[in-house]
Amino acid sequence: MTPSALSQTISTLESSLGFPLFHRVGRRLVLTTAGDKIQQEFNAYHRDFIEKLFRIANRENQVTGLIRIGAYLEFAKLRLAPVLMSFQKKYPDVQVKLVFDTPSRLHRLLETNKLDLCFSIYPEHDSRSILSRPIYNQELVLVAPPKMLKEKPSFSEIMAVPMVEYYFNHQPIRRWLSLHYNKKPKQLPIRTFAATAEMVFALIQQGLGIGVVPEYLLHSQNKNVALTVCRPTGKKLNDHIWILRLKNRSESKALRAFSDEIENFF
Repeated sequence: MTPSALSQTISTLESSLGFPLFHRVGRRLVLTTAGDKIQQEFNAYHRDFIEKLFRIANRENQVTGLIRIGAYLEFAKLRLAPVLMSFQKKYPDVQVKLVFDTPSRLHRLLETNKLDLCFSIYPEHDSRSILSRPIYNQELVLVAPPKMLKEKPSFSEIMAVPMVEYYFNHQPIRRWLSLHYNKKPKQLPIRTFAATAEMVFALIQQGLGIGVVPEYLLHSQNKNVALTVCRPTGKKLNDHIWILRLKNRSESKALRAFSDEIENFF
């Protein structure tokens, strides 16, 4: 609209209401108290109207059904939960079933069509039916109980303390040692295999040993325990969370909507 047309429209609106909406300050228009209240009321009405339209559109699109998602607990609690909150607010008629298990078992459940997709700490290389794609990047850090190690320990100091790991076949501390010291020891002083990052972290807090955990756990756990984060060099050990799904599989509207939510979030 031209300035004159806009000015005429405002004048017509004010005449129909019977009170001014703006103060004329030079060439500027400043909302009056009444104008400000009307704007707030209209904004609230507009938000409510858009939400109702969205719900109607969802019902018309018939996004319903059950989706089965495999994950491991720490990622689900700290990263996947906000996605689920947003998704189920948009699609209240979709049910979500979460399955927690080891990565290898989740891969098998997906391959046997008992899951629709899963999140894993490593990709699937051995199956031709599963497509793997990195979805989230995280830093892995070596954490030690108070006074067990300094921030820049030597390799011999690292090897002299007990370690807490995940599984026999999944030991990220080996990658951490290779990155910072260019060492690949055959034997490590591992005392406990704790399966999950939260359990590894809890045992480190109890003083059982050192271990490698996702960096985001440091910001979500008990901050009363002053743990030491060891960074002997400026290098960072980065790892991915992978999303796995079956290739060439027909997906439901609910699963496609959830996939879109994951893409937008991450």
